[in-house]
Amino acid sequence: MAVDGQRRVVDFWTTSDDHECLVLLSESTPAGDRPRNRIDLDPEAFAVRHIDAAERAAARVWTGNWQRILPVLVAARGLVRPSLADSIERFAASPQSLMAIEREFSTGDPALVRAAVFELLHRGRIQAQELHTESLSYMTRFNAIRATP
Repeated sequence: MAVDGQRRVVDFWTTSDDHECLVLLSESTPAGDRPRNRIDLDPEAFAVRHIDAAERAAARVWTGNWQRILPVLVAARGLVRPSLADSIERFAASPQSLMAIEREFSTGDPALVRAAVFELLHRGRIQAQELHTESLSYMTRFNAIRATP
């Protein structure tokens, strides 16, 4: 696409419930250095977000944690019972460490307990603010975002 008068390759396309966005990394290679095999996108059709190296560095811990979480989510897709996730969400009404959650629900497969925690995190039903600044560990605390009955 043309950005600031220069053809650039779009690094990522993101979509959420309410909008789409094209992401350009500041160090990405201009399109002229790569083979042209696609039609240029209209920059007016999408929001464009520039992410520089400093912003990526600031999010390195957060993205590193998700690199560890996502394989667990994928491996357990469809295996976590909704009742287990609901029970964990209720247990996390007050902040609970991953270790405490796994211990509390140890009667089942510990891999599925961890997957349920990560699924709740991914769905926005629990949160772990520490994951933005600290590496995921047994001491990472998770808490429900809203009270559950």
